[in-house]
Amino acid sequence: MGVYTQLSETEIKDYLTHFDLGELLHFEPITTGIENSNYRVTTQRFDHEFYSILTLVEGENTSRVPWVIEVMKHLSHYGLPIPKPRVRSKDGVNPELAGRPTLFMECLPGQHLETVQPSHCHQIGAQMGRLHSVATAISNTQPILFDSHWMTESFQMTQSHLSKSEAQILSHAIEHYESLSISGLPRGLIHGDLFKDNVLFQDDSLVGMLDFFHLSEDLWLMDLAIALNDWCFDAQHRMLTEHSAAMIQGYETFRPLEPEERSQLPALRMIASARFALTRLETFDGNRFRKDPFDQITRLRQLDALSPN
Repeated sequence: MGVYTQLSETEIKDYLTHFDLGELLHFEPITTGIENSNYRVTTQRFDHEFYSILTLVEGENTSRVPWVIEVMKHLSHYGLPIPKPRVRSKDGVNPELAGRPTLFMECLPGQHLETVQPSHCHQIGAQMGRLHSVATAISNTQPILFDSHWMTESFQMTQSHLSKSEAQILSHAIEHYESLSISGLPRGLIHGDLFKDNVLFQDDSLVGMLDFFHLSEDLWLMDLAIALNDWCFDAQHRMLTEHSAAMIQGYETFRPLEPEERSQLPALRMIASARFALTRLETFDGNRFRKDPFDQITRLRQLDALSPN
């Protein structure tokens, strides 16, 4: 994610004294994304090198840290490819750094995919289905993120950046989400951000799911819609039907979709695009957006054109 808190070598070395991971060899900021501050950190203890990700949790995410850690531990325990936390040698509680809560995790192997095949999408769907099934045992103590109330407030706050037609299509998606939220569709904890830059593959096998700070209760279908929108379109915003079918098939190996979910999936895909358009509209700093919201609006228009309703 984007780096908002700059750290010095001395600060990182001081932080590492709380862990039995040896001496600092190298660190570098991770400059992509729009939330939190992340660094790659390499240390050496005797002849072994350790590769880690240090996250300084920013803004509203700070209060969610203990719960997010517990959920990640639970999912990892049941075999999902989740990075394991580095344990503080003294008491297991990570210290703050620069006045911010921290996560210090192992750096998983693998890379983000540049070319996506249907087989990759099948694996994404399968791991998502596993996550939804396993997460039913977790007690959710956190407020719901990005619900229709949040979308309405965000839309009102950012509407000045939109044309009339852009505002209309976003408003329509929000209204539809309001009705679906009380429709009785299955719901539970979702990852909420399974974009390509939050998944690692090695030798065509999924080896890592990252960034759980969008974790929240929602319609399970929302998670699938978010992933379909990112993994199953090409650069020209053309829907890749074989990729979409593979992801849904993978998901259903763990949780078959209900008939009503199938019929509402096109609408949820539009709502998912509207959600991420709004999160990115909120990143305007007076000069530019930290991440382009209009790419999501283009996708929303494409999905609207393809919608059967």
